[in-house]
This record gives sequence, C-alpha cells and structure tokens, in this order.
Amino acid sequence: MIRHIVRYALIGLAIAAAPAHAETKLLFSIFFPPSHFIQQVMREWAADVEKATDNRVKIEFAAASMAPPPQQMSAVHSGIFDIGFTANPFIKNKAPLIEFSSLPWLVSETEAASVAYWRTYQKSLADKHQFKDVQLLSLFHAAGGQLYSLDETPINSVEELKKRKMWALPGQAAGLLKNLGLSPVTTPAVKISEPVSRGVVEGYYGMSPEGALSFKAAPYTKVITLFPRAATSTSFSMFINKGKWAKLSKKDQTAILAVSGEKLAASVGKAYDNAAADALSKMKASGIKTVDADPGFYAALQKAAGASFKRFNAVAAKSKIDGDALIAQFRKEYQALAKH
Repeated sequence: MIRHIVRYALIGLAIAAAPAHAETKLLFSIFFPPSHFIQQVMREWAADVEKATDNRVKIEFAAASMAPPPQQMSAVHSGIFDIGFTANPFIKNKAPLIEFSSLPWLVSETEAASVAYWRTYQKSLADKHQFKDVQLLSLFHAAGGQLYSLDETPINSVEELKKRKMWALPGQAAGLLKNLGLSPVTTPAVKISEPVSRGVVEGYYGMSPEGALSFKAAPYTKVITLFPRAATSTSFSMFINKGKWAKLSKKDQTAILAVSGEKLAASVGKAYDNAAADALSKMKASGIKTVDADPGFYAALQKAAGASFKRFNAVAAKSKIDGDALIAQFRKEYQALAKH
C-alpha cells in the first residue's frame, strides 16, 4: 500500500513539473548565405519568439537553404520547412498587389520603407487575401538599388545605358529597363555573380551596394551611379506554414505576431540601411568610383517609370483597389518616418 501511495505521489509530482504546453519546434530555411547579416537578424527574431512564448515555441535553422528564392512559398506551403521568406517579384502571380512599395524612385531609407510598407499593407490590403497558402508574419524591404558599370565609363545617360547589355534585379528594376527598350538578363540577386564574372553583361541595375558586395559582383565593378532615391527597393514577405500556425495556441500566435510584423520590419530595414552604408564605404575604399546621377538622366528614368505605375494600377483595378491612392498612402507613411 505504501509503495502505491509513493508511486502515485511521484507521478503527481512529475505531472506538476511538466510544462503546461508541449514545446513546438519550427524549421526556418534562409536562402541567403550563412555569412549574410540577415541570418543574425532572424536569429535575434527567433530568440524574441522563444522569449515571448515562454520557450513553448522554438525556431530551428536549416544548415543550408532548402529551396531557391522563387520556391520558398511553395516549400513552406507543402511543409518542406515551416518558415521562410522570399522576394515579392517571385510570388506576384499569387500576391499581385504587394509590389506597390517597390515601384521605382519611391524610397531611399530602408527602415522607413519597411515600416511604411507594413503599415500600408495592414491598412489597405490585409483583407485582400494576398496570402492564401501561408500565414503572413512580416513584410520588409532590402536596401535600395543603384546602377553599376563594369568598365571605367559611368552609365549616366539613357544613351550610354542603351549601349550596354545589362543585368537587372527581377521585378520593378527589370521592368523599367524594359520600358526603355532593353532586354536585361535577370536572375535572383544571390546569383548575380554568374553573369557578371563571366562577362555576359556590361553593367547591372537595381542591386544595393550591400547586395553587390555580399553576392560577389563588387570585384568586377568600376563605377556606381547614385540616385537621389532608389531605382527600386525589393520588398520581401515572410510566412509560416498554415497547418503549423493553426496548431499553435491563440496565446502563442498573438505573442509571435507581437515580435514579428512591424517590429521585425523595422529591425530588418535598419540592418539593411547599416549594411548598405558600410558596403558603399568598402567599395569606395577598394577603388570603385561613384558619380551622382545627372539630373537629366534621373528625370528620364523617372519618366520611363510611368509605364510601371500604369501596369500596377491596372493590376490593382482588377482587385477593385485604387492603385494611385495606395501608393499615395505609402508615400505619406514613408515621409512621416524618413529622416531625409
């Protein structure tokens, strides 16, 4: 009898000592290389998630990318891994409205752009079902893109630009060059070194200084043309598998969203601003020259962007969204946050 009492007492103590909720582990795959600063930003976010959920939710990181950038959303949707993010040009067929903040010549500060993007999305697009296959966690921007020459002659006029075989960042950057009649080579940003190093192109457009350095295009670069505002600032969406999300308690879902969304957007944006400034300094120190864009050249590129805005407005109209009003709202949010 005493043995049974002791046994039940020990069982009771074990139950009392057990955590109220079983630990949930979520696998996060990042396609940027391990040395890229975004890895540290996301690990800090993961630590915030664990703390916010009292360690009930833990984020584990894949040792290497488990899917290329264009396949990130489908891989998360199918459960190959639980959390991922991707550049929005790769998912425009599924989420056609979310590229509004990447239109040409809108931003120059990435933290302000990221927060303004999240706020505008929440106010105007959150109920438009852009993410049917996954649960959205955050939206953010990469640093703004510039124009790079692979020889000593700066690209500082439309005439010079049209002489070149160009690489362009997929999405709005490539779209603007097409508006001018060019046929740019496009690849994911992480693959830019291939056409640049092989001499397939004579310049590249839309990449940030940080991207040029991180993805190994900088060693082949001779001159950078700098614009008052970015050629484009690529936006990203971060998401989690819907099934895994549904299994989390409402308390943990709320806690995760509190450290994601705008807070994560600001963290990523600030990190990109710092990385871009540091990369530009390093590129200058290595001998790469910089020139300010000629006002006439900048004006011509702004005019060429008109076709890109018209295309977006047509897409927005199909969803009964006023594209001009959406962009105006983003501009207002951005101006309230930007320091310059």
